[in-house]
Amino acid sequence: LQVVIFTSRKNKQKNTMAIGTWIVSLAAASSMGVSALPTQRKDTSRDINFAIPSALISSHLYGAPANDFSCTSSRNPVVMLHGLSASREVDLNLLQYELNGRGYCTFSLTYGAHPIPSWIGGLTDMTQSAAQIANFIREVKQKTGSAKVDIVGHSEGGVQAVYVPLTQDGVSDIVEHVVALGPAIHGATYFGFTDLWYIGGDATRALVGRVLDVLGCPACEQLAPDGAVTDQFSQSAKIAQPGNKVTVIASSRDALVPVAVSTIDEADVRNVLVQTTCPDDPVGHAGLAWDKSVWRLIINALEETDEEVYPCESGIPF
Repeated sequence: LQVVIFTSRKNKQKNTMAIGTWIVSLAAASSMGVSALPTQRKDTSRDINFAIPSALISSHLYGAPANDFSCTSSRNPVVMLHGLSASREVDLNLLQYELNGRGYCTFSLTYGAHPIPSWIGGLTDMTQSAAQIANFIREVKQKTGSAKVDIVGHSEGGVQAVYVPLTQDGVSDIVEHVVALGPAIHGATYFGFTDLWYIGGDATRALVGRVLDVLGCPACEQLAPDGAVTDQFSQSAKIAQPGNKVTVIASSRDALVPVAVSTIDEADVRNVLVQTTCPDDPVGHAGLAWDKSVWRLIINALEETDEEVYPCESGIPF
């Protein structure tokens, strides 16, 4: 079980960027109300990597819809981006089924995975993952024939939803809506330990970065203070790109990625709190992926409405 915890160096508050791994995802989703689960049967025809634990594969909460490029809709196709140490099969997969039922064509990929194990994503160099995601967005646009593509991302996927249009040539021109759930835009640290990375100044900070690379998680370092990705955000004159309608969704009850870490303070970015519409929802960071209070805000952002798509839920408080 891997749960990645961060602390914002600027705000000295503990927060998490990742949703943990598959077991966390399944356990959390299992605790939701039945109304939050998809009614469609998931596609089971795909080849399954033998390394994936059988308990995960057999769960009715496991699996994402197949990427059907023949799908047609009056709405933009939606690319779904999972969080650190998750994949397309577990994180936003339940939301994909829900959006499909509402007439959306959704597409997802597992990005940033090592060859072994290939079923855990979001670990490798985020700059390389950004190029991988950009190519997938271009593929979705080309194969669906759509003029624009929307992006919905959770945790690291929320960061990538903003980072890819910022850094990848031409992507911002083909993206319309960006919805980022609990993205740690402003840098974060694991368990509060990253303050120790600076005990010897820049030398020890650089050494820790190299160690994380060797351990197989460059993304862990790149999302921390003075990481490659967080530095690009802080050095950019503008984070949200012209023509992109960016919505950041955060929970005031999120003790892992506080609102200040996710907020993009730009005039054309909508920063939305779950508790503005559902004051009693205790949803935390991981629960953002599964809570229908959040799904309501996602659909409102994609459709540019304020309709009550779903009633408020009491989400998972972690």
